[in-house]
Amino acid sequence: MDRSQLAELVGQVGAETAAGMVERFVAMMGGRLGALRQAVAGDDDRRDVSLSLACSATMLGAHALADAATRCRTEDGAGAERALAEVEALAGPTCHALRGARAALSGR
Repeated sequence: MDRSQLAELVGQVGAETAAGMVERFVAMMGGRLGALRQAVAGDDDRRDVSLSLACSATMLGAHALADAATRCRTEDGAGAERALAEVEALAGPTCHALRGARAALSGR
């Protein structure tokens, strides 16, 4: 987690809005993972799903997660599957770190 990225976001949109963005990102993670799993397994168009996750993760400072999500889109076959495994491994710790950041933003 790059907390400086989150601090920059707070400077741009305010603490309350940034906290809401974090909350939505965490709440949507399960659905995004499921959609990404389906896209990689079915060799469907992974563009929209991976872009949504990667862009949101980048905005919140979760660069490792964003990079792995991007590789789900840009790599094929086993490479995409390895990237998906990385996304799955990073999702929990990233959401945990973001929850901590959200609590700090909310003053809790």
